[in-house]
Parts: sequence; C-alpha cells; structure tokens
Amino acid sequence: MIAKSPRGITGPKGTFLLGNLREFGRDPLGMLECWSRDYGDVVQLRFANRQVLLFNNPADIEFVLATGAKNFHKTMGYRTPMMRRLFGQGLLTSENEFWTRQRRLSQPAFHRDRVASYAKIIVEFAERGLAKWQPGETRPVHLDMMRLTTEVVTKSLFNSDVPREINNLGEASAVVMQRFNQQLSIWRLLMNFLPTPGARQFEKVMRDLDNFIYGIIRERRASGEDTGDLLSILLQARDDDGNGMSDKQLRDELTTLMVAGLDTTALTLAWAFYLLSQNPEIDRKLFCEVQSVLGDRPPTFNDLPKLTYADAVVKETMRLYPAGWILGREAINDCETGSTKIAKGTSVIMSQWLKHHDGRYFPEPQKFLPDRWLGEEIKKLPKFAYFPFGGGPRICIGSAFAVMEATLVLAVVAQKFRLTAKSGYEVKPFPAITLQPKDGIFLKVESR
Repeated sequence: MIAKSPRGITGPKGTFLLGNLREFGRDPLGMLECWSRDYGDVVQLRFANRQVLLFNNPADIEFVLATGAKNFHKTMGYRTPMMRRLFGQGLLTSENEFWTRQRRLSQPAFHRDRVASYAKIIVEFAERGLAKWQPGETRPVHLDMMRLTTEVVTKSLFNSDVPREINNLGEASAVVMQRFNQQLSIWRLLMNFLPTPGARQFEKVMRDLDNFIYGIIRERRASGEDTGDLLSILLQARDDDGNGMSDKQLRDELTTLMVAGLDTTALTLAWAFYLLSQNPEIDRKLFCEVQSVLGDRPPTFNDLPKLTYADAVVKETMRLYPAGWILGREAINDCETGSTKIAKGTSVIMSQWLKHHDGRYFPEPQKFLPDRWLGEEIKKLPKFAYFPFGGGPRICIGSAFAVMEATLVLAVVAQKFRLTAKSGYEVKPFPAITLQPKDGIFLKVESR
C-alpha cells in the first residue's frame, strides 16, 4: 500500500488556542465516536500545541503498540506531575532500557505457577466478603468489589491484611480520578502545579501509601524472610549484573501493581454484575455452568478451563466497558504504519472503547453477548480489534492475574446470589484514568 501523507488526513478544526482539547475534555467517549464516524480510521487532531493522530484501524494500532513499538514512547499524559507522583518510574510510566530492566526483574512474579498460587486467596476473600451480604438489601457493588480487590492485592503483594494506611484506598482512588480529570484541558493542567485543596488531599493519600510500602520494604529487608508474596519475589530479583531493585524502584513497581490491581479488576467485576442484572437469561446461563462445574464447592485454579461461559462473560464485559479505555504514544522517530506517515513528535491515541464497539468486528456491538466469545468467528478477529490489556511488549504484566481473579469472583458470587436492578436502571460510564461507573453501581441482592 502506498503511504498516505498526513496532509491528506482530515479532522475537526477545533479552536485557535486549544484545538480539540476542550471538546475532548467535555465528552471523551462521545467525541471519539463522533470523530471516527465523521473522519474515518485516521483522524488529525490538535490538543493545544500537540499534533495528534487518532488511529482506529487494527493494523495501525498493531504497528504502534507491537511491530513498530520501538518508534514510540508514552505520551505527555503519563509524564504529568500527578502521574509521576503516583507511579514514579514504575512499569506503567518508565521508558527505554530502564523499563526493559524492570520488566525482566518483575516478570517472574507473574509466572503461571505463581499466579495460580493466589487463586485460593481470591476465593477465600470473596467468600468472606459475601458473608456480609443479606438477601433483599441493595449493595454498592462498585465499592464492594474495590474492597475485595484491595484485600486480594494487599495479601498477594505483601502477605498482609489491609493496613490502616490503605484501608480506605477505594475512597482514596476517587481522589486520584478527580486529579486525573483536571488534566483534560490546558487550564486544568496548570492547576496541577498549584496547592489546591484537591492537590493537598492527593498528596496526603500518597504520603500514607508511601509510608506503608516503604515500611514493609524495610521490615522485609531486615528479616530476609520469603513469605511467598510478590514483594518477596521482587526483593530476590537480580539483573545480569547481579543488582536488585532499590527501595524507590520497589515502591514504584508495588504502587503500580497495587493501583492497577485494585481498580481495573474491581471495575470489570462491577460492570459485569451490572450487565448480568440487565440480562437475566445470561445470568441464568452463568449460574447453570457454575452449578454444573462446581456444585456447592468453591472454585479452584484447576476449574478455570471448565468455566468457559464465566470467562466469556469477563471478556464481553471488558469489550463493552474496558477499564483501560484509551492508550497514547508519542513518536520518537519518523515512521510509517503502512498506511500513514507519522512525523517525529506526533502523539497517537488509540481507544479500546472505540475499537471494542466497532460493528465491523463485533456484530450488534452495543449488546451484551458473551456467546460471541464461544464461536469460531471470534478467532478470525484482527489481533488489535480487541485489546483490553494493551498489546506488544508493554502489554499489562498482570493480565493473567486480573482475568483469573475476575472469573473466580464471578463464579463465587453466581453460586450464592443473583443481583438485580430496578426497571430502567442505567449506569453511565465516566472516563477518568479508568472507565468508572458514574454515580456508582447499586444492585439488589437475591439468594439463588
């Protein structure tokens, strides 16, 4: 295919100073859909002084994230003061050789056997949480799932129950989300540098989190004890020169894993229960599979290959409501996707929300249809028509853990309860760092 000049790519005009940033900040999901519908799979945008290309073609996305990944690094959004304070130089935000070293050091913590060892923890905490549910009550499911994933990730990372410092991390994450939303316009971006009440609250959350993580790192280094958790593996990891991670590097990686492990899995579960409440026939089909595979016993890691419909429910939930709804990269070289030339310094955005709702690849894209993942047609999808965990060398390191946790929790809940909603109940997505349920998800608990 002959490369197409960026001059031939069209897009919305925008305003003189901000370009398309203001309208994107007001309605990110709606504008992504509008721009793609009006201008096609490659859209020329401008965010203030930044030239931006929106890619909505699986082949172009694959080039940016996988085959041509060496030509890109993370966009400016990952380098704001808020992101640097939160993640430091963790896997989400670091670049180049430092990122490669950290990825290699962290990878053993997510070996299949190690991930499998945490299945029992997930099920135990899920059953403990469900013991508090009473038939007939309405539960804040989004908060219940955040509490559950907080307990699971804290036990898995630190072999610790949830300490006081992060006991309210679910509520604290709202502070992080609010802080992120302040970056969707140039004026809000400037607010990151001012000592506003929101900035002070965010800093307090971060100090509490740092105190806990640095404290447990010091304790573990002093004892030299291997408690079988992810921190123990990271402490033992060595690079080719025999060097391990510094306390700061450990803090950054643990914070990244903690925040990612809390929010993304909690959101997938909350959205799944919302979708099941809207589709009782699918909920019933899930229950029948769980009964057939498990009976009344709790699920184990070895049951996962048999819970095919539960897995399909998780996949379809991540299609409709992907926790990570957008990805950004910046070109560090002049390069070409095969259809589009990209100049050095150009930002590229790719949206899971946009791609996952594309009717060219997912018939009836707005419908919740887990069965689509059980047929042969799904195997013909282009690789990057569906990418809930990103892709290429920087694919989410904890993706297997997240899918395992979501599937096991789904099975535990389906065994015991059905979650229902009032007729006409609707939850709207709210795009922050992750795709949040605006105003939360509240569902009624019914015994099976």
